[in-house]
Amino acid sequence: MSYRASHECIKYSHINIEGYTAGAQFCRALHEKGGVIMYIHNNLTFTNIDLSEYCKEKDFEACAIKLTTISLNICIITIFRSPTGNFNYFLQNLDKVLQLLYTPALHIIICRDININYLAENE
Repeated sequence: MSYRASHECIKYSHINIEGYTAGAQFCRALHEKGGVIMYIHNNLTFTNIDLSEYCKEKDFEACAIKLTTISLNICIITIFRSPTGNFNYFLQNLDKVLQLLYTPALHIIICRDININYLAENE
């Protein structure tokens, strides 16, 4: 990771939102203005899930956390795909991540900005 990217990750993860902590993130090293970050309320206990091996700038940028409450196990995944990103790469890695994380007892919530034009005709 370049110094700029490291600096950007640090800059964003230290944005002070009262009562919240930066829980998970993916920061770009090569391109500006991208990546994903999740802020978690300080009253919640969470575990960061490392998805970096599946991430590729513009194609599949993701981070995830696991929350465990008294009655639920929840995984929250945040995903970004650039409008110029490779759609096949995105689908392949989304599938890999879901296969990695899925268990019948885990509720998965996906927050996403995947930039797909559903009005364009294609296969």
